[in-house]
Amino acid sequence: MSRGTKPRQDIADMLRAGATYRHIQQQLHVSPNCIALTRKTLDIPLPSPRRRNRISPARRQAVINMINTGTATAEIIRRSGLSKTTIGRIRRNLRTQGARP
Repeated sequence: MSRGTKPRQDIADMLRAGATYRHIQQQLHVSPNCIALTRKTLDIPLPSPRRRNRISPARRQAVINMINTGTATAEIIRRSGLSKTTIGRIRRNLRTQGARP
């Protein structure tokens, strides 16, 4: 696109339908720059940020119990199906609440 090519209509259609950059890249085999230039040229706004899914209280408590019993992070990931980042966030919240040193 940077060499005078025109914005692609297929990219614009997917952007307007709410597709993510990653999805567009996988489907159309284009670069993020190509997507961004199409979006900017055609004045297509960025989609609103996605929100994290909430963890059920029971699932969160199960993770907290595993953390408190000293279960390794890899084992918590395997048992709970949550990401390392989510488990780290729960650990950090426990530390800031004073529940765990």
